[in-house]
Amino acid sequence: MRPSIGSDAQTAPDTDPGPGWKVVPGLSTGITYDSNVYATPNQPRGDELFSVSPSLRVQKQGEGRSLTLTASGTETRYHHYPSENSTDYQIDATGRQRVDAYGDIFGGLGYSRAHEDRTSPDDVLGKRPTVFTDASAHIGLTQRWSPVSLTVGTTLDHLIFNNVTSAAGEAIDNTDRSRNVVGVGLRLGYGISQHLDLFVQGTYDERNYLRKIDDYGYRRDSRGDSWVIGVATRDTRSVRGELYAGWLSQRYADPRLSRITAPTVGARVLWKMSPQTTLDASVDRSAQETTLPGASGYLDTNVGLHISRDIGDRFSAHAGVDVTRSEFRGLGRRDDLYDGSFGLSYRLHRYWQIDASYQLLQRHSNIPDASYYRNAIYLGVRMDGGARAFASDGAPAATTEGSAVAHDLYLGAAVGYGNVDTRVTGTRGEHGTYRGDFAGSGYLRSVFVGYGLSLDRWYLGAEAMIAPSRIDWAHEKTPSSRIFSTEQRRDTSVSLLAGPILPGNALLFASAGRTRTRFDSAYAVEDGTASSQSDTRWSNTYGAGIDVPLTRHLFARARYDVAHYRGYDVANESGSDRFADSSGQFQFGLGWRLTAVPREAGMEHTLDGFYAGAQGGDNRFGSTLDAVQRQAEIPPVTNLRTDFGGRGMDFGAFAGYGHAFGPMYAGVEVEGDASDSGWYHEKQPGGRDFSIEGRASYGASLRLGYATDRGALVYLRAGRVRGRFHTTYVKGENSSAWVDRNDTRRGDRFGIGIEAPLWKAAFVRLDYAATRYDAIAFTTAQAQADQLRFIHWQYLARIGIGVRF
Repeated sequence: MRPSIGSDAQTAPDTDPGPGWKVVPGLSTGITYDSNVYATPNQPRGDELFSVSPSLRVQKQGEGRSLTLTASGTETRYHHYPSENSTDYQIDATGRQRVDAYGDIFGGLGYSRAHEDRTSPDDVLGKRPTVFTDASAHIGLTQRWSPVSLTVGTTLDHLIFNNVTSAAGEAIDNTDRSRNVVGVGLRLGYGISQHLDLFVQGTYDERNYLRKIDDYGYRRDSRGDSWVIGVATRDTRSVRGELYAGWLSQRYADPRLSRITAPTVGARVLWKMSPQTTLDASVDRSAQETTLPGASGYLDTNVGLHISRDIGDRFSAHAGVDVTRSEFRGLGRRDDLYDGSFGLSYRLHRYWQIDASYQLLQRHSNIPDASYYRNAIYLGVRMDGGARAFASDGAPAATTEGSAVAHDLYLGAAVGYGNVDTRVTGTRGEHGTYRGDFAGSGYLRSVFVGYGLSLDRWYLGAEAMIAPSRIDWAHEKTPSSRIFSTEQRRDTSVSLLAGPILPGNALLFASAGRTRTRFDSAYAVEDGTASSQSDTRWSNTYGAGIDVPLTRHLFARARYDVAHYRGYDVANESGSDRFADSSGQFQFGLGWRLTAVPREAGMEHTLDGFYAGAQGGDNRFGSTLDAVQRQAEIPPVTNLRTDFGGRGMDFGAFAGYGHAFGPMYAGVEVEGDASDSGWYHEKQPGGRDFSIEGRASYGASLRLGYATDRGALVYLRAGRVRGRFHTTYVKGENSSAWVDRNDTRRGDRFGIGIEAPLWKAAFVRLDYAATRYDAIAFTTAQAQADQLRFIHWQYLARIGIGVRF
């Protein structure tokens, strides 16, 4: 660890707020859903966890001195995995004493207890997380003799790592990680203008382990230094920060551990873009410790960008992205960590607020077992005893002359795209049992008619819809094998719609109802005997959508509905298989309201500028498989062409920039997401078992659209993404010839969506995107090898909330 002394070099004389003690209590508590508790590359385990974090800060300032005492802690309890429970706390005391008008002595003492996150590259896979403590101290001096400034400081950290127990009950030694870290630093600055300093800075550290030899026989003591030159702002209001470049080095006592030497760069810029918006950008490079065998350490390069915005006195939003590359010296390992987040806060009271946030973590490594993805969704309340008072926020930004729609009859037509996935189960005689997940997609069209009424700013209505479609999948294995398929032909549905009327008279609605669907199935067994049947099924259907006015009568609609049907038997000459269907359908259309919507009063909502947000929804994922399969029995070679698929959830974050040119809109957007979708094929006993899971994707796209005069946006988008997939393929008894692989492929992504103003700078959107990825092909290692080629596709329907900054 090295002292962070840049900020003290810029410190101007503090103004004393007055003598006396100030006590500031704090408390936050909430529930988090973690989609990958153990940060594993495959078969992630999700859980809900409850956390409570109290804090207390006591301050005394006056007469050229200050003293701050802080204590905080976090208690975390998991629902399904109580072995991950943790208790962390931290106690600190810091102070500052003025020496003269432009000089201070500062210092502090601290003690903390924390646990090592499962995402750490040094996690030892214990039954419980590794607990460690840190006893720390720092002291320094800052002085300015205009135009020269000087800061000197030293730090000490005493780190103790506790042992843990493996899943088998054996002790795992962590004591070889305990160490003392001492650092000293000096910064010399020179004022080259009223608000800018030129500086040089040097730091030196020693990292001495309490055990001279670790569990793998390495001596990990090291010495390091860094030298940089840069510029820093001073006494500025809108922009504060520093930029620097130089060289760093870390040298190890063991000659087998490679020295880390590299150029270093750094930056920290805090920009008050407006009274409501703040941008925080940073770049950092440092040498980090590890006890992985063969690695001396790793070089971390981090780039971060965070932005926050106050939306009135009560609402605030924040978004951020951090990208870190870790290069492990001596191992050849390289990790890329992507951390994206988005959050909203609402102040109920001067001291109390509701917090909601989403975080996406992805690590891509050239060591497959080190890769992972994680979604974290948090909802909680927070008390800040030092919060400022605020005025009542009043009504939303947009008001209308009366209700947006009242006693409204409407009709319309739509086109769209749908998916049907089917789980097929059955018996195969002497071959045992069979299970397969199949899916297909296709176009649909619909007409709809509805009636609704508005109550203040809420809408309630009923709607009927007819949607002819042709959505199908097929399983074809030749010669002398089974061929079967399903086609979804027609939907008739009735549903209730309810939701809020948004600024600009847009409607955000949820729907629930009943749908009647026809499925046509065909089946041919090994001897070629064929049969077909039609089955009609009723099901509950649920959905969400957005209507935005284009004129006072004409509106555009985006809507997505899902339905899960009761299974039915598909007969064949040797028995029957059970088919259980699920569907997801996106529709985009135009409608006409017989009653004109009211004109807007005072509508203010811009589509220009940067924006960020979080989104989540339904993920339909599948694969078209072309395979040549070889076996000892007759026939010795079979050809398989099948549409496999499944469904799951998807969560992600997005950010972009756009500009409206009159009614036309153009922009660029980046996104990242993680999901739990996949499909499986099982034939027991003795058959081939294989599966594919779609884990995560990230990419960029261009957006073009039509901006309405009521602040809404109807858009198309196209771009490129990279997706990660996990494939297993089990054939025969020789496990060394089985396939278990992770692949990354590029894909083309096309989408359509509608955005509507939610409140002031906030917006809501329904986005539908289709992606087709490049092929994955491989040949198995058995003597009678199979050749396989997969083309993956993905359809995402997501509701998102964002903020324009």
